[in-house]
Amino acid sequence: MGQEIERKWRVRRLPEDYHRYPYKLLEQAYLCQNPTLRIRKESSIFGGEEEGSISGEKEGSSISDKNEQVGLSEGKEQEEYIFCYKGRGRLSREEYNLPLTKEAYETLVRKTEGRVIRKRRYAIPYGPYTVELDIFQGELEGLCYAEVEFPSEEEALSFQPLDWFSEELTGEKGYSNAELSFAKELSNLKLKD
Repeated sequence: MGQEIERKWRVRRLPEDYHRYPYKLLEQAYLCQNPTLRIRKESSIFGGEEEGSISGEKEGSSISDKNEQVGLSEGKEQEEYIFCYKGRGRLSREEYNLPLTKEAYETLVRKTEGRVIRKRRYAIPYGPYTVELDIFQGELEGLCYAEVEFPSEEEALSFQPLDWFSEELTGEKGYSNAELSFAKELSNLKLKD
C-alpha cells in the first residue's frame, strides 16, 4: 500500500442493514507497538449473520472455531495471513502489508505481546468509499468502530461523518488496535456510547 490515510469514529448505533454486507473475521496480534508490527489472520464470510447479533461469538472463540461452524476449511482462498508494518501518525502514515503462510502466522502469534484482538469487519459501501465497521469480541466486546480510508488528506478532512457515527477517535490516544492490544487496563475505556 505505502500510505494509509484513514479516519476512525466510535459507532453510535449499528446501521440497520449492516448484517447484509460481507464481513471478515479478523484475529490480530502485535510483535511491537513502536513501530507497529502486526500479524493478522483474515477469514472471509459472506452474509448469514443473524439479525440483531452484535458479536455472535462466544468469548474466547477463535476464527478457527467460527470456520468450523460455517463450514470453511483451512487453506482455502477465504483465509489470508498478513504481516503489516505501520509507521507513526494518526490520520496518515506509512503502511506495508506482506503475505504470511499459516505456519509463519502460528509461529509469530506465540511471540506476540499483549492481547489478541478479535473482531468482525463489515465492508459497507458509501459513495466512492467503503466504511469498515469493526465489531470487537472477547474482552473488547461492546466496542464498535467505523473507519474510512481516503486517497488524500484533503479528502479525509472534508468527509462528513454518517449519522450513525459518534465521536471521532482518529487523533485520540488509546484507541488504535495496537494500543488496545497493549493496554494494561480496559476499565477506563469507553466501550459503549
